[in-house]
Amino acid sequence: MIQSDDNVSWMQRIRVAYTGLANREKRLVFIAIPSLILFLALMWFVEPQFKTLAKVERQIVYKEEQLSRINATQAELVAELKIDPDEKTKKRIASLQGRLTALEEKFKLELGQLISPQAMPLLLQQLFHNATSLTLLKMESIPPTQLFAELTSNQTLFEHGIRLSFEGEYFATRDFLKNAENLGWKLYWRKLDYRVDEHPIAATEVELFTLSTEEAFIGVN
Repeated sequence: MIQSDDNVSWMQRIRVAYTGLANREKRLVFIAIPSLILFLALMWFVEPQFKTLAKVERQIVYKEEQLSRINATQAELVAELKIDPDEKTKKRIASLQGRLTALEEKFKLELGQLISPQAMPLLLQQLFHNATSLTLLKMESIPPTQLFAELTSNQTLFEHGIRLSFEGEYFATRDFLKNAENLGWKLYWRKLDYRVDEHPIAATEVELFTLSTEEAFIGVN
């Protein structure tokens, strides 16, 4: 009974506080609470995607570091072989070459699963064409950044991004992000800003990224 009275008292305090608000403040509260709930629901859905890009980049950088170390070791052994061509050194070189080839093939395979920077704008425009209840406000390129800039590496890998701004209701926004996630090509998200200015229409800004060995800037219309 005590717990029930406490609950009633707590609800009464909220009701009294709400009743004391001006009409404009009541409207703001009416909009803010569902907006916050929808934003948290959207973040629960997309947060794992934000972490994926950072994880993929760490894995790729780690593999590139492995490639660099193997290349360096192989170069040392080749130099050693010229001085003392024994069978043991030859076997080590062959083993390193096998590891190097396997890593390079895996590297190429993973990159092949990513959407190319040139295809990103067309694919996103097609997604918006299918999402008839969303309005695309702006699509702009994010300058490419090199992932291996601090490494002594023969490989070059660039992160390419596009920033989207669009409007629509919550479920249309959620479905659009789901469709982007379920594409046959891998596409990564880094940032999401979801804001309800006039319920139920929300303004959304999201940044999507892919990886490529080419530095070419993504052109958008």
